[in-house]
Amino acid sequence: MLYAAMSTDTANFPEAVLKTITKPFTAAATSISSWVDNTLDKLVNADKYKKENEELRARLSEMYTDIMDKDKLTEENKQLKEILGIVAEHDDFKFSPPCSIIAKDAASIAGNFTINKGSNSGIKKGDPVITDVGLVGVISETAPTYSRVRTILSTEVQIGVITVSGAVMGIIENDILYSANKQSLMTNIEKDSGIKAGDMVVTLGGNMYPAGLIIGTVAEVFPDDSGLLLNAVIEPAVDIYKVSEMFVIISFEGQGVTP
Repeated sequence: MLYAAMSTDTANFPEAVLKTITKPFTAAATSISSWVDNTLDKLVNADKYKKENEELRARLSEMYTDIMDKDKLTEENKQLKEILGIVAEHDDFKFSPPCSIIAKDAASIAGNFTINKGSNSGIKKGDPVITDVGLVGVISETAPTYSRVRTILSTEVQIGVITVSGAVMGIIENDILYSANKQSLMTNIEKDSGIKAGDMVVTLGGNMYPAGLIIGTVAEVFPDDSGLLLNAVIEPAVDIYKVSEMFVIISFEGQGVTP
């Protein structure tokens, strides 16, 4: 300690000796003092810190809600643009608000599901369900706040269809084997119709479905059991197992009118 003191500023040798001797004790005292201050601060200001933490959580929650609201608004704007695009082509269509899937039927090979809008939104049994890509299915059951949807893969769905060229007509009459493979089956096709892989198929139109809603694309053509007609395997335009947002056409020209 004497060496250390003498190695410092010699102008104040006694002070240097004293500081050198007491340095370890000063450091320890400072550490203890800091610990005591921190401990007392936590005890005395616990309520203050709790309130500040609650305020911080509230601000973070508000910021998170704002972000979610912006994302929701962006998605709603996108959906509205999709509706406007469809309306531009079909000005007789009246739509439900945007709908989301809230439950999926685990036992359904066809991917049937339930959406979060019902009769309170003007939806009724038999209304077509679509996205901007094409037809998803049809409302099979409604309640005030939800509806069940039967998809275009379902064996219980029958839809009159036609190729975009207008040359070939048929009926979507699904088979469980194709439904399990996420495909639809078009039947009652004339043998000399000229239908081929790659042809796009849309709704023919009538009192249940408006004309021109895209069903999908022909993937394969083969003779039916009688050999007199053809069947076509259809790849749906909408991926039934990935779709989450959609609209219901609650009114269109000719809906419900018996031909």
